[in-house]
Amino acid sequence: MQNQNTLNYANPTILPSDQEQSQITGLGRVDTGLLAVTLCLVGIGILMVYSAGHVLSAKQYGHSYHYLKIQAIACVIGLVGMGITSYIPYRFYEKYSNILLFLAFGLLILVFTPLGTSVQGAEGGRFSRWIAVAGVQFQPVEFAKIALIIHTAHFLARNPERIKNLFNGVLPNILIIGLMFGLVAKQPDFGSAVLLAATAGSLLFIGGIRLSHTFMLIGIGGALLTGFIIRDPYRLTRLTDYWASLQSPEATSFQLGRSLDALKWGGLFGVGIDDSVAKINYLPYPHTDFIFSVLGEEFGFVGTASVTIIIMIFVWRGISIARRTENRFGALFATGLTIIIGLQAFINIGVVTGVLPTKGITLPFLSYGGSSLVISLVSVGMLLNISRSATRSPPKTVE
Repeated sequence: MQNQNTLNYANPTILPSDQEQSQITGLGRVDTGLLAVTLCLVGIGILMVYSAGHVLSAKQYGHSYHYLKIQAIACVIGLVGMGITSYIPYRFYEKYSNILLFLAFGLLILVFTPLGTSVQGAEGGRFSRWIAVAGVQFQPVEFAKIALIIHTAHFLARNPERIKNLFNGVLPNILIIGLMFGLVAKQPDFGSAVLLAATAGSLLFIGGIRLSHTFMLIGIGGALLTGFIIRDPYRLTRLTDYWASLQSPEATSFQLGRSLDALKWGGLFGVGIDDSVAKINYLPYPHTDFIFSVLGEEFGFVGTASVTIIIMIFVWRGISIARRTENRFGALFATGLTIIIGLQAFINIGVVTGVLPTKGITLPFLSYGGSSLVISLVSVGMLLNISRSATRSPPKTVE
């Protein structure tokens, strides 16, 4: 009998009967560890969004609770969505993977139509990342993240051997990833574009792509990425500033320097909740990209280390769910959802601490952003549903 604790990406999926699927969603118990750390991160996020953003909110909107209100509403919607998706059989998404992918592409294209909204960036450029419907704005890229993971997982689960073929397996996936990368990068949202490509690429690697094809794609991807950076003076400046900061601390860029100052001022235990100085006319985007820096100033190294450990526990629980899931699609789906949240957190923390080049990407569950919080919580609900099947005792087999 197959070892239940081994993540088996090699065997094809056997579709369960309706009765078995009902048992998966009705009798299984959700992963309480994953649920606990998620709620913990959401609670910390609500607290930090208010602390980091109320000064900026008062200046922009005349009251201090604008960002808190939006985040709280998104939290409620997200928690409801998490509850619903925790009961929706995860195989439902496999059945409609193509429709979800086409919908994601359609929403990304709508960003460049009159339905799309844009804002003025700090560097003078326009950012077109939102769609406004009935006064409500959301970012299509957040939905695209899940749609791409579902499609890739479904492709790998449907025919495990196909991914070993360059033309019939690898190239179709690369075309889809490349097209989505281009649409997101054009918004421009280069950070999310790289995140999408890295997550899908990781799934292809885990799903059985040949090592020779992997090295080929890394080379091609690296060359294209270099071209994207060289063509954009701002991206190139960020990269050269990062390289200079590695050579000499005095050459640290403006944003990174202020982030490191905030972390340094926090010391071991921090200056106290809501006593951050850096968030007042000093630290850029204190409630979004650099909320981890405000956390470090107010709660010190103890606070940032605690949040980092909680995120690591989240990733561990997600991978554990994938390892316990005997269904190939479910295992790949759980892995993809875990990778994209964990990788986004790693990038954000790496940026604010100077480990990675500066890039505007938010911290999951903590940073201000309604679309991101709702989709992240919905993703957790999907993981919880997969965990329901993972907690079921495997069927007995006759040797």
